[in-house]
Amino acid sequence: MSEFLDIALSFPPVVFSFGLVIVVLYWITVIVGALDVDIVDVGSETELDAGGGFWSAFGIGAVPFTVVLSLWITLGWIVTVLGTTWVRSTDMFIPPAATGTAVLVAGIGVGMLGAKLLTAPLAKLFEDAPATAHADLVGKVCVVRTGTVTLDSGQAEITDEEGQLLLINVRRSPHEPEGIDPELFARHSKVVVFDYDEIDRVFLVVPVSLPPDLAVMEP
Repeated sequence: MSEFLDIALSFPPVVFSFGLVIVVLYWITVIVGALDVDIVDVGSETELDAGGGFWSAFGIGAVPFTVVLSLWITLGWIVTVLGTTWVRSTDMFIPPAATGTAVLVAGIGVGMLGAKLLTAPLAKLFEDAPATAHADLVGKVCVVRTGTVTLDSGQAEITDEEGQLLLINVRRSPHEPEGIDPELFARHSKVVVFDYDEIDRVFLVVPVSLPPDLAVMEP
């Protein structure tokens, strides 16, 4: 075990080791998202232009960026660990800087190639999966899952037309009437989606228990 940790924390595997820890923590957060866990809002899912750019040159772009990055880091880590293990087992004398650089380049290249090959069948799944239009979620009630919802951050759990549980980015509207209790946006509170902001790509919400004397929300 100590030998494995020594390799994993040496150069170049260490370059991917820390990234792998973040990947594991990220997917654990996704899995337990339905539990009482505050999830850091990092904004909308990064979208890639399938018509150009660095990623599209490798045929990547039809699946979420987080999936591609997770595969790349995981495969790169495996390649660098195996490569470092093999280098240490040989009797040839090669400068550590040279072998480390070569293994790192191999990890980056093989990781990217492997991510491309693995995302090819996944792209078909994402293509065939029925997409939920933003308009389909307007008017639906959702439950706040972050500590609160503000003008700049917040996430909520909602069920789409297919019965699938989704975690969406939500915001308070800058045009909401004055006098709304901030506690109505606290975690576990029920809010209703009343609009979708195409510019910031977030859903605008208002408390379900909005007092009747307050003005009607404007998008």
